[in-house]
Amino acid sequence: MKELIKKIIPLRARRKILEFLNRTWVAFCSRLPLKNRVCFYTIRSNGVLLDNAGILYDTLDCKKVIFASKLPHGNFEKAKAYRLLLTSKVIVTDDYCRYMRVIKLRPGQALLQIWHGCGYFKKFALDADTDLTKEEERATHSQYTAVAVTSEKSRQVFANAFGIDESVCLALGIPKTDVIINSPDKIRDGFFSAHPDLKGKKIYLYCPTFREKDGKRIEFDCGIDFGALSESLADDEIFIVSRHPMADYDLIKGNYKNVIDMTSESTLSLVSAASVVITDYSSVCHDAALFKKPMVFYCPDADEYERGFYLKFPDDLPGEMIKNPGSLLEEVRKANENPPFEKIERFKENQLGACDGKAAQRTADLIYGYLKQS
Repeated sequence: MKELIKKIIPLRARRKILEFLNRTWVAFCSRLPLKNRVCFYTIRSNGVLLDNAGILYDTLDCKKVIFASKLPHGNFEKAKAYRLLLTSKVIVTDDYCRYMRVIKLRPGQALLQIWHGCGYFKKFALDADTDLTKEEERATHSQYTAVAVTSEKSRQVFANAFGIDESVCLALGIPKTDVIINSPDKIRDGFFSAHPDLKGKKIYLYCPTFREKDGKRIEFDCGIDFGALSESLADDEIFIVSRHPMADYDLIKGNYKNVIDMTSESTLSLVSAASVVITDYSSVCHDAALFKKPMVFYCPDADEYERGFYLKFPDDLPGEMIKNPGSLLEEVRKANENPPFEKIERFKENQLGACDGKAAQRTADLIYGYLKQS
């Protein structure tokens, strides 16, 4: 049937029809009763909420609904998203919600951004060259009722990046930091209960972020010879890779008993179990700082990296920055033997000052206030 429609109706006409149907559906949903519930919207996973949104979801005692689907969305998914977003009194998102470029919030609705990453590191949104126009960026972020950030110093950074007033950005902390602060041993013990064969190992966790060229995401060649790395690891060492949620390609080329991909595991669980966290421009460094884990910043493309930084790079990093993959294992072992705890603590104070183990409840209380408003 789809092929027949494509043959009968030209592409330009099909697009106009879809746009009309889309506008009609949005108008219809805007007139449906507004339900006293919270809609969790995420593009970072399919079917489930990841750490940050998931912890807030579990904290809330109210009516809740989840829309969790990675892009791109089909027409039926789009229709469902519009209906849930336009009929929920409170919307919570942990990333971009592209539908806000089309939707105008109804009276009584609130939109809360709990952003998936802590602190301020690499530039994003209006401060970065993305595949969106500045108008699209502003339209995406302009309707936030509140944005939860992790420190007072983060407020102005997020306000500028989203093109909103600083008063909208609230130093509440973000929910996932609560479990790190309150239950670090429980997270770690849970990981080793699920993976007893890794207990007693020195775990070197590699968490690279996504890469872009001219604002578009590309596949990243990390330059690591995993075969040589595998041979160099001692019997009590293991190298674990956790890919960025938006990276749908394999980093490890080949199969090795001591170099494994564990992307399906919770990032918090992996960081809790790690002896050293290896990253680059990823906000996972904030999680590692809260866990007081030594870090190595492996940035082979530092000279070409497009995003730019809010902090002084690499001087403000809580660990050594290296570019040469050949020296990676040596630097990781050094960090494990002599962790730079003073640097880690200074980084944590600047970036995570509002994180005290009570962020989820503060955020939940804010949502309850929105739900009570008429």
